[in-house]
Amino acid sequence: MRRILTSALALALLAAFASCRSGDTTTTRSHGRAPTPSPTAASFTTQVRSAPDGNLVIVAGGDPSLTARGPNSLEALAAQVRAAGITAVPGALVVDDSRYDTMRRAAGWQDWQFPAYVGPLSALMVDRNRDRRDPAFVADPAVADAELLHVALAAHGVHVAGPTVHGSAPDGSTVVASLTSAPASALLTDTLMRSDNTEAEGLLKEVGHSTGTPGSTQGGLAATRAALKQLCVPLAGADDDGSGLSRANGRSAREWRELLQAARAQPWWPQLRDALPVAGRSGTLASRFRGTAAEGSVHAKTGTIIGGIALSGYGTTAGGRGIIFSVLVNGDRAAAAEKPLDALIAAVAAHQG
Repeated sequence: MRRILTSALALALLAAFASCRSGDTTTTRSHGRAPTPSPTAASFTTQVRSAPDGNLVIVAGGDPSLTARGPNSLEALAAQVRAAGITAVPGALVVDDSRYDTMRRAAGWQDWQFPAYVGPLSALMVDRNRDRRDPAFVADPAVADAELLHVALAAHGVHVAGPTVHGSAPDGSTVVASLTSAPASALLTDTLMRSDNTEAEGLLKEVGHSTGTPGSTQGGLAATRAALKQLCVPLAGADDDGSGLSRANGRSAREWRELLQAARAQPWWPQLRDALPVAGRSGTLASRFRGTAAEGSVHAKTGTIIGGIALSGYGTTAGGRGIIFSVLVNGDRAAAAEKPLDALIAAVAAHQG
């Protein structure tokens, strides 16, 4: 459920951040270092820069969809570096992950959840930082991820003489490789459809970064609370992360329903609705509600933790009436309530009134 709030506020705040830079259609540097989202479509850019001191610098842009291989990958960056005519780097491979802070997890996560359900957080994330669980990687994933670029560079005939270290790109550095993610709205669809914890946490840090400070979970939470206040949504609940894994999160079904109702009046609401799983058709609802009146007519987000399940979203009844709903079930037997919950929403969807 927390991912709905993260996604809604990311759409609102990142869109506002982009629009305020509408006169600049290129990716730029923030605080003289990491690139900021493009104003034409809020997105995330990862760059490699050749520095005058002989170092090669990867400037992390917070892209949660970056992979080791494929079109949006470290391998693709390495190929661009080689295509730029670079075959030898006399200095070090430097990773600048200063876009976000160094907090790798939310305070309320339990040890067994991390990194099993969400990888260590960083402005440089490769394959969602889920491939390793050793203490060194969990403490500092950026250097280990940059090492993967080192390997990819070698495979493309680019020799880096020095080690892989933290740092930043000095003035006079030249961009020799660059990758830009899909728009944030597309990443939000992935976050909601697949319940991607790592993407949700990265987006929350990016919301924090959009306020003009290094991205952080707490900065993102503060920005979302301020935005909720502007939407006149009650703030009685508690928020601790972007994905909903934290046991410190707490918000009533009434508040969730009021949030969804307020979101419907916003210009970005169609993007939020379309990003939600569709009953019986897609995402985490693909196998639920089949053969019922809710199939195809309900767009909703599931929520599942130990001791709780939830379903909140939008729908249209058989009589053509729009509905907004939120159902939370807590307790040791919460998982057993899924079928009755589905039956309730299907009954409402079948209403002819």
